[in-house]
Amino acid sequence: MKKVIVLILALMFSLQVQARQMPMEQPPRVIFTEKMGSGMSAEQIKSNIVSAGNRFGWMVIGSEEGKVTLQYNKGNGKHVVTIAVVYDMKGYQINYVDSINMNYEVENGVPNIHPNYNRWVFNLNKEINNSMYSK
Repeated sequence: MKKVIVLILALMFSLQVQARQMPMEQPPRVIFTEKMGSGMSAEQIKSNIVSAGNRFGWMVIGSEEGKVTLQYNKGNGKHVVTIAVVYDMKGYQINYVDSINMNYEVENGVPNIHPNYNRWVFNLNKEINNSMYSK
Protein backbone atom coordinates (compact mmCIF):
# COMPACT_ATOMS: atom_id res chain seq x y z
CA MET A 1 0.00 0.00 0.00
CA LYS A 2 2.85 2.40 0.83
CA LYS A 3 4.41 1.73 -2.57
CA VAL A 4 1.15 2.61 -4.32
CA ILE A 5 0.86 5.88 -2.38
CA VAL A 6 4.47 6.79 -3.15
CA LEU A 7 3.92 5.97 -6.82
CA ILE A 8 0.77 8.11 -6.95
CA LEU A 9 2.54 11.03 -5.24
CA ALA A 10 5.49 10.74 -7.62
CA LEU A 11 3.15 10.74 -10.61
CA MET A 12 1.26 13.78 -9.29
CA PHE A 13 4.51 15.68 -8.74
CA SER A 14 5.71 14.75 -12.22
CA LEU A 15 2.49 16.02 -13.81
CA GLN A 16 2.67 19.22 -11.78
CA VAL A 17 6.22 19.94 -12.99
CA GLN A 18 5.25 19.21 -16.59
CA ALA A 19 2.37 21.66 -16.34
CA ARG A 20 4.89 24.33 -15.44
CA GLN A 21 7.01 23.76 -18.51
CA MET A 22 6.64 24.56 -22.14
CA PRO A 23 9.00 24.82 -25.11
CA MET A 24 11.32 27.80 -24.78
CA GLU A 25 10.56 30.45 -27.37
CA GLN A 26 13.78 31.88 -28.76
CA PRO A 27 13.07 35.36 -30.15
CA PRO A 28 14.39 35.79 -33.68
CA ARG A 29 17.20 38.25 -34.33
CA VAL A 30 15.77 41.74 -34.74
CA ILE A 31 17.13 43.49 -37.82
CA PHE A 32 17.13 47.28 -37.68
CA THR A 33 15.26 49.14 -40.39
CA GLU A 34 15.45 52.69 -41.65
CA LYS A 35 12.92 53.74 -39.00
CA MET A 36 14.13 51.47 -36.21
CA GLY A 37 17.64 51.74 -34.85
CA SER A 38 19.05 53.20 -38.02
CA GLY A 39 21.82 55.73 -37.46
CA MET A 40 22.25 54.88 -33.78
CA SER A 41 25.69 54.42 -32.33
CA ALA A 42 26.61 51.21 -30.54
CA GLU A 43 26.45 53.14 -27.26
CA GLN A 44 22.90 54.36 -28.03
CA ILE A 45 21.80 50.82 -28.89
CA LYS A 46 23.30 49.51 -25.65
CA SER A 47 21.68 52.33 -23.67
CA ASN A 48 18.27 51.52 -25.18
CA ILE A 49 18.66 47.83 -24.30
CA VAL A 50 19.65 48.64 -20.70
CA SER A 51 16.85 51.22 -20.28
CA ALA A 52 14.23 48.85 -21.69
CA GLY A 53 15.43 46.12 -19.35
CA ASN A 54 15.36 48.41 -16.33
CA ARG A 55 11.73 49.34 -17.03
CA PHE A 56 10.80 45.66 -16.61
CA GLY A 57 13.10 44.90 -13.67
CA TRP A 58 16.03 43.39 -15.60
CA MET A 59 19.39 44.30 -14.06
CA VAL A 60 22.71 44.52 -15.91
CA ILE A 61 25.12 41.95 -14.49
CA GLY A 62 27.70 42.07 -17.27
CA SER A 63 28.64 44.16 -20.25
CA GLU A 64 31.21 43.97 -22.99
CA GLU A 65 31.42 45.33 -26.51
CA GLY A 66 28.40 44.04 -28.43
CA LYS A 67 26.80 42.20 -25.50
CA VAL A 68 24.80 43.07 -22.39
CA THR A 69 24.01 40.36 -19.83
CA LEU A 70 20.74 40.96 -18.00
CA GLN A 71 19.20 39.18 -15.04
CA TYR A 72 15.58 39.11 -13.88
CA ASN A 73 14.96 38.18 -10.25
CA LYS A 74 11.38 37.38 -9.28
CA GLY A 75 10.51 36.75 -5.65
CA ASN A 76 13.84 37.62 -3.98
CA GLY A 77 15.78 34.87 -5.70
CA LYS A 78 12.96 32.34 -5.94
CA HIS A 79 12.99 32.58 -9.75
CA VAL A 80 16.04 33.98 -11.58
CA VAL A 81 16.63 34.24 -15.33
CA THR A 82 19.86 35.35 -17.03
CA ILE A 83 19.97 36.32 -20.69
CA ALA A 84 22.49 37.91 -23.05
CA VAL A 85 21.48 40.56 -25.55
CA VAL A 86 24.01 40.48 -28.39
CA TYR A 87 23.88 43.58 -30.58
CA ASP A 88 25.62 45.35 -33.45
CA MET A 89 24.79 48.17 -35.84
CA LYS A 90 22.46 45.89 -37.80
CA GLY A 91 20.31 44.47 -34.99
CA TYR A 92 20.19 42.44 -31.80
CA GLN A 93 19.43 38.94 -30.51
CA ILE A 94 18.23 37.79 -27.06
CA ASN A 95 19.81 34.50 -25.92
CA TYR A 96 19.08 32.35 -22.87
CA VAL A 97 22.08 31.98 -20.54
CA ASP A 98 20.89 30.43 -17.27
CA SER A 99 18.03 30.21 -14.80
CA ILE A 100 17.23 29.18 -11.25
CA ASN A 101 14.01 27.38 -10.34
CA MET A 102 12.50 27.80 -13.82
CA ASN A 103 12.28 24.06 -14.61
CA TYR A 104 14.73 24.38 -17.51
CA GLU A 105 15.64 21.14 -19.24
CA VAL A 106 16.33 19.93 -22.75
CA GLU A 107 14.13 17.05 -23.83
CA ASN A 108 14.68 15.42 -27.24
CA GLY A 109 16.74 18.43 -28.30
CA VAL A 110 13.98 20.90 -27.33
CA PRO A 111 14.63 23.29 -24.45
CA ASN A 112 11.68 23.53 -22.05
CA ILE A 113 11.17 26.14 -19.34
CA HIS A 114 8.54 27.69 -17.09
CA PRO A 115 5.99 29.61 -19.20
CA ASN A 116 6.80 32.88 -17.41
CA TYR A 117 10.23 32.91 -19.09
CA ASN A 118 8.65 33.23 -22.53
CA ARG A 119 6.38 36.04 -21.32
CA TRP A 120 9.21 37.94 -19.60
CA VAL A 121 11.47 37.72 -22.65
CA PHE A 122 8.62 38.61 -25.05
CA ASN A 123 7.86 41.74 -23.01
CA LEU A 124 11.54 42.71 -22.86
CA ASN A 125 11.96 42.20 -26.61
CA LYS A 126 8.89 44.35 -27.31
CA GLU A 127 10.18 47.11 -25.02
CA ILE A 128 13.63 47.07 -26.66
CA ASN A 129 11.95 47.36 -30.07
CA ASN A 130 9.85 50.30 -28.88
CA SER A 131 12.92 52.07 -27.50
CA MET A 132 14.71 51.76 -30.83
CA TYR A 133 11.88 53.62 -32.58
CA SER A 134 11.55 56.41 -30.06
CA LYS A 135 15.11 57.72 -30.16
